[in-house]
Amino acid sequence: MRRNSGRLTKTEKDELKTLLLKRLVGQDKKNLIYFCSGTKIRERYTELSDLDNIVLVDKALKTRFSTEKNILKLGMTLIEAVALLHECNIRFTYGVLINPGVNEGGADYQPMANWSFSLLKTIMDDSFFFLNCPDEHGKRKFKKYFNLPQDAVLLGKTDEGYIDPTIFSDLYKYGKEFCVWKITKKEGTPVNFKLGNRTVTVQRRNIFSATDHEALFVRTSPGEFNNMKAVMPNVHYVKDLSIEQIIQFCNNNRIERIAIAPWLRHSYNSLIQYLERDDTNFPKHLSFLHVNVGDYAQIYKRAEQKTV
Repeated sequence: MRRNSGRLTKTEKDELKTLLLKRLVGQDKKNLIYFCSGTKIRERYTELSDLDNIVLVDKALKTRFSTEKNILKLGMTLIEAVALLHECNIRFTYGVLINPGVNEGGADYQPMANWSFSLLKTIMDDSFFFLNCPDEHGKRKFKKYFNLPQDAVLLGKTDEGYIDPTIFSDLYKYGKEFCVWKITKKEGTPVNFKLGNRTVTVQRRNIFSATDHEALFVRTSPGEFNNMKAVMPNVHYVKDLSIEQIIQFCNNNRIERIAIAPWLRHSYNSLIQYLERDDTNFPKHLSFLHVNVGDYAQIYKRAEQKTV
């Protein structure tokens, strides 16, 4: 496919989706995706013979899409690739993100931040393997610096599913620790109740998985939000919005279901009071979704007093 520059046209996007679906979807297929992979195809990739496909994602790749045996190359940022693969409903068994830096792949955010890792998890299996290098973040254990709705088990070399991380990076030569995790997604139990004339849900859940909602009010890197908006039109930047502005937006556009990430510095009592007295029609259902333990404490407390 053409050189990696500019946005995909609809025709190009449809063509690429067809190619990806043909290669990556099939019964019992085991696929691996390597984010911020660099442009080099390493000789040691041949050791991964039990994988059906290896997908390399990096903005620096010269073409938008190309193949070499069982290796697929996507010249995209993490956000562009995840949005496209999520739209295709493609899922991966293995994910790799080792030494991505901050600006790798044309981004201006840390790919291992909570919001970006939550985003890439949407294209992973419910239980998947993840390879990373905790040392680069100044922490030793993945579970400690990612407080997300998941169970993460550190694998040893003899454990089922283990892949040698040194296949993907030479950082080990400089004393960097590599880890292989088995991660199982684990959403919290939704709590439903009424506020005014609306149904409210509060849940520990990845907001990017809320595909049944018409609008997602998310927290991301401010500099990267426009890139996300370009490929995910239903996302909105929540940080500078009030609940009044969100409700007005929904009424103006007749939006019935929305999901909102935490954004008011843990102070939600005024939001609760506003929703109790507001009698407008939209949205009909609000989901307050969070990944960190302790978020939305005031809304959970209110939920204890009310049920649907």
